[in-house]
Amino acid sequence: MTNESAAAELEVGIKRAYRVKLRLKPAAECRLLRLFGARRKVWNWAMETKQSAWRETGTSPNGTDLSREFTTCRATGDTAWLSELPREPFNQTLRDVDRAWENFFAGRAQMPRRKKFGTVMSSRFTPDQRRDLVDREQGSVQLDGIGRLRFRVTEPIKGRLRSVTIRRDAAGRWFACFSADGVPAPASVQAERIAIGVDLGLKSTAALSDGTTILAPRHLAAKLKRLRRYQRSYSRGRDAQLVQLGLDPKKRIPKGTKVPVSNRMRRRRVQIGRLHAQVADARRDHQHRVTAQVVASAEVVCIEDLSVKGMQRGMGRRAFRRSVGDAGLGEIRRQLEYKAAWAGRVVSVVDRFYPSSKTCSGCGEINRALTLRDRTCTCAGCSETHDRDINAAVNIEREGLRRLAGTCPDGRTPRSGGSKARGADVCAGGGTLPVGQPTAVNRELSYRGATPRPTTGRRDGPRRPVVEG
Repeated sequence: MTNESAAAELEVGIKRAYRVKLRLKPAAECRLLRLFGARRKVWNWAMETKQSAWRETGTSPNGTDLSREFTTCRATGDTAWLSELPREPFNQTLRDVDRAWENFFAGRAQMPRRKKFGTVMSSRFTPDQRRDLVDREQGSVQLDGIGRLRFRVTEPIKGRLRSVTIRRDAAGRWFACFSADGVPAPASVQAERIAIGVDLGLKSTAALSDGTTILAPRHLAAKLKRLRRYQRSYSRGRDAQLVQLGLDPKKRIPKGTKVPVSNRMRRRRVQIGRLHAQVADARRDHQHRVTAQVVASAEVVCIEDLSVKGMQRGMGRRAFRRSVGDAGLGEIRRQLEYKAAWAGRVVSVVDRFYPSSKTCSGCGEINRALTLRDRTCTCAGCSETHDRDINAAVNIEREGLRRLAGTCPDGRTPRSGGSKARGADVCAGGGTLPVGQPTAVNRELSYRGATPRPTTGRRDGPRRPVVEG
């Protein structure tokens, strides 16, 4: 294979990651745990170096400056022991520090903070492309300074491997995640429908516009009773250790205090981590099944833009916020987007202010009195009773198709009938949307037996009143 054909194959392929389980020996575990602690020290050193330079000289060293200074620091002084560990994970750590500050100043993330003891449990390596360090058939990877690590092969690993991340979860399991590009795209399957609307929720993970409802398993709620028992037992052991140190358990632990850990506390910590790992594995499996089913069923997937952080931060009781985190709505959307790109599908995102639940899918009447507790609603206009989630999914499908049909040349979409939808009122050329002309969306809705919605712009028709939904 020539270089030109290999480059062309890489451009055509997709990017993906392979997550495999490692089989480590005790010596390799000790070296990796030592490396994780060293990465935490290097992160905190880089944070302190950047902040000191800003206070003293008003400059902010970038990743290259930090790497140059770290080379000197790594060779002399009390930190000379860092030279015994591989250099590449430290380079990745310095790049992460630089990127974290860039995201903060760009307004994309919060200000980075120092890493606490035990919080760094991963390390990223960049394999040398000139050598074949990964045995994809037998399942092993050679890492500089660590040795050869064996892993379980569960599927063929294809493409060019760009990086490998070694990680230890709360249950003590070791995983390796290979990121690859140039992976052949999976074969596309003929979809059964043209479009499908997806309404995500807590009681049911997803309600589809074809009438299918996928109930939420609530994995965390199933383990919550046992998890609370283990956490209370661990807290009692920690309070007993604090009393022996002469401290009040009800007050904050002074900074720098090392609390002894008993054998029972160690067992409880392992049991707590194992429960969290079981919940995460079950939730991840459920999310992959749901998203794969949705992507395979339709050519166009219409979803709603949800503010998951806002739901966790400002709505309902603590149990409600816990249910929002257990549902994993943001992860479902992420999987839908990348799986749709792999399969050649289209994802249409409906604005979060569109009243999908309050709008009747039959006649378009808006029920302003509908609350979150009402699971069914009867339309005052057509006297038809709808399931709340199925009705919202049908409206999301129609609105998603309408937004695709009314997309302006620059990618913006017109306002959604005055419902506070983000977008432009007119297209980039200054013209308005055509009134009364049969669009592709209206033809699709007519085919389904529904009432077509007029694609009127703001200048060509009266605006509906603003409705919160």
